Amino acid sequence: MLSPVSEKEYSVDTFEEIRTIISANLNVPADKIHPDSKASDFSEWDSLRHLVLVMDIEQKFDVKFSFAEIAGFDSVEKIVSIIQERVKT
Repeated sequence: MLSPVSEKEYSVDTFEEIRTIISANLNVPADKIHPDSKASDFSEWDSLRHLVLVMDIEQKFDVKFSFAEIAGFDSVEKIVSIIQERVKT
C-alpha cells in the first residue's frame, strides 16, 4: 500500500513520484520515463494498467479524479500537471 505524500512534498518532486509509480506499474526502468513520455510509448501501458496507475496515483496523492481527467492521462506531463493543479486546491 502506498503512503500519501505530505503537502510539502507535492511541489518538490511530483514528477519523481509519478515516475516511480509508472515504473513500478509498467515494470519499466525509471530512466525510460520522462516528462514528455506518452502512454503510447509503452506497450505495457494498456487500459487495465492505466486504471491501476490512476488508483495508485489517487492513493499516493490523496486525490480523486474525474472521468475526463482519467481519460486525459495520456502523457506523464499531463499527469504531473493535473496532480500539481489538484493539490493546490
